[in-house]
Amino acid sequence: MPVWLRRGLWGVGALLLVLVLVAGYLVSTFDANRYKSVAIDWMKVHRNRSLVIDGPIELSVFPRLAVKLSKLRLSEVGKPDDFAALDEAGLAVDVLPLLRGQLVIDRVRAKGVRVVYVRDPKSKSNLDDLLQSEPAEPGSAKALRFDVSGIELSDVRARVKDEVAGVDGELLLKSLTTGRIANKVESKLKLAAQFDFKAPALKGELTGDTRLTLDTETRSVSVRDMNLAFKGDLPSASGVDALLKGSLAWDGAKNAVDAQALELKLAATAAGLKFSGTTLAVERFAFDAARKSLTMRRLQARVKATQGGHPLSLDLDWPELAVTGNQLGGSAFSGKFSRGGELPLDAQFKSRAPSGNFDAIRVPGFEAQLASHAPQRKIAGTLRCDLTLNPARASLTFDALDLQAKVDEATLPPLALGVRGNATASAQRSSWNLSGQLNTNAFSSDGTLILTGATPQLTAKARFDTLDLNRLLSPSSPAAAKAPAPAPADTPLDLSGLRSVNAQLNLQAGSFAWRQYRVADARIDATLDAGMLRVTQLKGRAWGGQLDATAFADARASRVAVKGVASGVNVNALVKDVAAKDWIEGTGRVTLDIDSAGRSVGEMKSRLKGNAALQLRDGAIKGINLAKTLRETRAALSMKQDTARKSNQTEKTDFSELNATFQIADGVARNKDLDVKSPFLRLSGEGAIDIGRGRIDYLARATVAATAAGQGGAELAALKGVTVPVRLSGPFEAMAWNIEWSAVIADTVANRVRDKLSEKLKGLFK
Repeated sequence: MPVWLRRGLWGVGALLLVLVLVAGYLVSTFDANRYKSVAIDWMKVHRNRSLVIDGPIELSVFPRLAVKLSKLRLSEVGKPDDFAALDEAGLAVDVLPLLRGQLVIDRVRAKGVRVVYVRDPKSKSNLDDLLQSEPAEPGSAKALRFDVSGIELSDVRARVKDEVAGVDGELLLKSLTTGRIANKVESKLKLAAQFDFKAPALKGELTGDTRLTLDTETRSVSVRDMNLAFKGDLPSASGVDALLKGSLAWDGAKNAVDAQALELKLAATAAGLKFSGTTLAVERFAFDAARKSLTMRRLQARVKATQGGHPLSLDLDWPELAVTGNQLGGSAFSGKFSRGGELPLDAQFKSRAPSGNFDAIRVPGFEAQLASHAPQRKIAGTLRCDLTLNPARASLTFDALDLQAKVDEATLPPLALGVRGNATASAQRSSWNLSGQLNTNAFSSDGTLILTGATPQLTAKARFDTLDLNRLLSPSSPAAAKAPAPAPADTPLDLSGLRSVNAQLNLQAGSFAWRQYRVADARIDATLDAGMLRVTQLKGRAWGGQLDATAFADARASRVAVKGVASGVNVNALVKDVAAKDWIEGTGRVTLDIDSAGRSVGEMKSRLKGNAALQLRDGAIKGINLAKTLRETRAALSMKQDTARKSNQTEKTDFSELNATFQIADGVARNKDLDVKSPFLRLSGEGAIDIGRGRIDYLARATVAATAAGQGGAELAALKGVTVPVRLSGPFEAMAWNIEWSAVIADTVANRVRDKLSEKLKGLFK
């Protein structure tokens, strides 16, 4: 070796030795705590945040760049509120791999971490300033490749309020431990986390372990040997106890999913069902929309639940389905369904082998046999159709739908139902076009239901020859069609259901029946928008006449309004159906324009306002026979006292004409223009009907007609031209009629004096 080279190497070696000695001295004498103020000042100047480090800082430089922190707090931008805090944390980074563009991190440990994340509707978050980075120079190096030997986290709390994503709540990561985390390296993962979110409504605990693999190049993730358990409440389910096992992979580059030996065990309460012992298993499920590929093998669903305390079960077996582009293969599926209770239902269903392609997987020959053998109702039917599944749009179409069913009830004639048509259902939009017969009554219906917005949008039309809801929806009891008893005043009135859907509805029926109501040639047009129901047309023939009305209901204000006219109606039948009262008879016109608001039946009655009018012919006021009562004049006058009578529905006062208007305010209807005419007497009066309290206080004035002498004989001669006050008072259920004879006596005496004086005057001038 040349001397100059040997001397040069010795010189380089000596220089390296000096550098190592100097570096060792710097590392051994370096005190990171001296630089606390530098970090605090930098954070204040560059990020306008307050950084507090109450614990010591431990730092080493070689061979690992390691740091340990404790008792650290970081504020929000320009505010003293805490953004993040930690009790203790530590990590170490290998220095030499950094020179090769790799980030190799030793085990990361953190304990007692508190973080607050907020994002406003304009997508501005309290992390934006911390994520700022300088623009990359052209030709700069690629992002570092990371390699973490392990992670240990405990007691990590995150408060999240993201108004863009609609997330509001808290996450507690009780513990998280992993093995090595690196690109395409499988790592063991074990976690225990708690959720307490208001939006979405999520509360519960997730625990378990799995094997995690990340692929940063394709943004893919896979989990193998999952054993994850969740207990708590979900947005659409409560009391959830779920266990998920198997393997699941997501390919970020292809947007494809692949599941192997997936098994779900579930217990929960959702959609009115209480699930217990429900399982879903699939040996293989793979979906790749880009390649138009769908594979499913050995799908088994076993649903066990109760509904209203009655058992319900569903079994489904589909051995195989394989689709790739225009090639499709697979097998038929089969299953059964049953529901117990007073009206049980059993169904067995099957299909033929599928055909078609990825865009339209056809399952022909679907057939379900329906049966129910309850003592009070027996059902037998068959449903046939061809199913078409579109994986890309996640939709299901029912073609050539044909339902034939017979219903036999002990107290009703047999019911035969036949329905034909087609329907399509998906997560975004459903539609139908159906027609059929209910016994000999034809019907048809078409419409759409859009589910993409915050509130479902429904457009529906239906036409029936005869629509008897009592027959379709109520138990087979004749009492179901009678007028229901009035609801107690404290009965809640909840209109919140009007907010669940926006709708445009059109209903036509040659004959319509619901409870005690019967309407012929019924036409109903209604819209429902943001909790406001507007019935723009309600027409039909009812109570022997014609009904023409509109209505409005607002769920937000709990308000209801009705405006309408019933012409040529039997008012006795109308009042019985609407108010369950038997007060009046007659035929004529009833006008109504009222509205009210309240959260209960009593509040609605007490806040009722508006006006009403009656124009009747050839009827009677029920409860008293004024003709009969007034014929008792002689005895009543001799006793010089009033006569009180309880209302008696077997007695009535006939009239040839009745007219009255009512002004309604605060639940009280007041009348001042009563005009009742009959050959025997005339009635006028004024008073109040307290609808809220169910009481009446009304003073009628009865005047015997001049033509009544022949009908009443000498007994009514003393009342000729005299007005008899008749007071009606008391609760609706026990009204009392009081003939105020004491007020009549003075008029009668004056009448006699006037008659005698008239006779004497006539004698003087003869």
